[in-house]
Amino acid sequence: MYNDEVKDLNQKVKNWWNDNPFVYTFDKPEINPQEVRQDFFKEVDRKFIKWTPWGQNDDKPLSGVIDYERLRGKKVLDIAIGTGFSAAQFARAGASLSGIDIAPSAIELSKKRFEIFGLPTSDLQVTDAQKLPYNDNTFDFVLAWGCLMHMPNTQKAINEIHRVLKPGGKMAAMMYNKHSLHWWYYIYLSKGILRGKLLKMTKQDLANRYTDGVYQSGNQLTKFFSKKQIKHMFSNFDSCHISIHDTTTAIDHLPHKKLSWGKFLPKMWREKLSEKVGQSLWIECQK
Repeated sequence: MYNDEVKDLNQKVKNWWNDNPFVYTFDKPEINPQEVRQDFFKEVDRKFIKWTPWGQNDDKPLSGVIDYERLRGKKVLDIAIGTGFSAAQFARAGASLSGIDIAPSAIELSKKRFEIFGLPTSDLQVTDAQKLPYNDNTFDFVLAWGCLMHMPNTQKAINEIHRVLKPGGKMAAMMYNKHSLHWWYYIYLSKGILRGKLLKMTKQDLANRYTDGVYQSGNQLTKFFSKKQIKHMFSNFDSCHISIHDTTTAIDHLPHKKLSWGKFLPKMWREKLSEKVGQSLWIECQK
């Protein structure tokens, strides 16, 4: 892409996420950040935990993959904080938190969450992760949950994470798996080929339309990556571990939600298959 095209797409991505805060609902709720209450945030957290059981040990979002207590007193950067579900956990654990999001509405919601739950004031600001406003070697830990695949220049954002991490610092991210059942079967085959969408749409159009925001006619940009691509993109880190995760829903609904034969497979088989063809790539790297 040319610079002007990237800037235009970046603005479209920003506008879309600002208008569509990700609160794990099937509709587009009207949200006034200044009017939400505790129950709103508790419900967001409940739904997040339900949709990502592989990442949980308890009622703290991502407690199964992030040791919050070990980050006490450490400098943490949470990228694309959304409603602040993970940022709140870092703050509760006593980390020195900086939270950013490209969407102003997300920062408003996160600040409201911190206010409602009496969490310590943190550095929460509207910022583009593709150009971080922090010095080199600043953070001990960086989290980028479900956001890198929505950025026009994903590699630049990864390079920025590496830059702001201290030597020996760690980062974690969730990105979408290109070799998932969700992409190849439910989107590419089902929508693209069997429904003929590829006659008028590109693969990228399909990814945008049938992932996040599917009930709002899709979002502006969603990218899927293979483990091989991820390893290459994070090759400037000293070490990088990638694992595949998902619920068994995609397998349960085979070959179709209304003809769900997959759910009759033994539970152990479905869980093992999810570790091979699941939608989420959990990435952990060290500088």
